[in-house]
Amino acid sequence: MLKDLKILNGDMTLKFDSLNTIYTINMNNDDNKLEYEYKIDDGYSLSVYGNKLDDGLNEVVFTVYNDKEQMSYYLYVYKEKTTNIDVSLDNYTALNIDNKPAEYVAPTIGVVCFLFILLFFAFLFKNDKKY
Repeated sequence: MLKDLKILNGDMTLKFDSLNTIYTINMNNDDNKLEYEYKIDDGYSLSVYGNKLDDGLNEVVFTVYNDKEQMSYYLYVYKEKTTNIDVSLDNYTALNIDNKPAEYVAPTIGVVCFLFILLFFAFLFKNDKKY
């Protein structure tokens, strides 16, 4: 069995427990493979599959085995894509905004709403006089 596992170039969300077989690891660097330290029982060997990492989600499988039994640990490694951002403020356009207050906006909205309600009630409750 795998006694201890430490990830050197990533953040493991859970503390290692030999009975838990699924882990999530976040990597924020440009490494192309997972670097780790481990301890296993005597007489066991370790096999690692899928340790070539691409951007995005990767699955790395650690298999601890001997002649009679084996156990696999699944590490889901999320490697963030690194991007270089050029922040230059040399090219900009000035935005000219007139700071005129909108004096008549609120009264206009009130008058329009009042007229709409008045017309609605006039059509709804109109008296039909039939002689």
